[in-house]
Amino acid sequence: MFQPVNDPIKPHSQVTSCIQIPGFDAMVAKGDISTIQVFFERIAQEIYNTRKKNYTWGFRVIEPEFHNFSDRIILVSKLYKEENLADLNSVIFKLFTEFNNIILSTALHMHIPIQGVIRIGDTYRGTVKSRKPALVSGKDPLILSDLFKVFSIGEIFPNGFSDGMIPAVDMPYHFGESFCQSLEELSILESIGIFMPIEQTKDKVTDVTILSNMIVETEIDGKKIFVCNWKEWMSERSDCSSENIIAFAEAEAGNAGSPFAKRWQSLINYSAHL
Repeated sequence: MFQPVNDPIKPHSQVTSCIQIPGFDAMVAKGDISTIQVFFERIAQEIYNTRKKNYTWGFRVIEPEFHNFSDRIILVSKLYKEENLADLNSVIFKLFTEFNNIILSTALHMHIPIQGVIRIGDTYRGTVKSRKPALVSGKDPLILSDLFKVFSIGEIFPNGFSDGMIPAVDMPYHFGESFCQSLEELSILESIGIFMPIEQTKDKVTDVTILSNMIVETEIDGKKIFVCNWKEWMSERSDCSSENIIAFAEAEAGNAGSPFAKRWQSLINYSAHL
């Protein structure tokens, strides 16, 4: 039976956002790489602008981590389990939601559909190492035919053959029930936006964000749910117009040939309550 050789993997509390770009593969297949690049560039610039503001307020240390995996974007922020740090967790979630709104609003401004799920819960993340490093030759590598030409260990491995060291392998891991559940739900989302199940408003983590109107309660297909308020974020940007986005969504929703017509219609429906 295999036994662990590293320190035990322990859970911690985290808020995770799993975001997907529907139609990403089709964009790549069509060679529409420049659109994808501009999208990432704009996100990077907006994150930079937000980071400058966060530095002013001293919030850099709790800024969400941003990971980009092809058609998936993952945002993560660690939460504190101590009961007396509820206020700090609220601030962490507020900044986390701001980053989600940056991604969503930038995508909508470029008429790129975005769907995502936010979940709070225990996750496991970190790195394990291979058991030990190994010796490696600094000489020319041996080949199989060499082994048939010699008859002694000394001839196979001459002096100075092993004069280097392969470092241990770092194997990162990132998993957990809330993380896995979000990835599973991405494929069944029928609306454009970044959503959080209403039961995730536990421990007052989201109170500050709801009061600041950055995330609001609405209905998607008759089900109450919290949604990132992209309109609120765009109201601070003179170069963005929510009216233009809604107009594009209406055109797409009425286009029978649009693969995301239903999702754009759902965006129109819930955006009326933002």
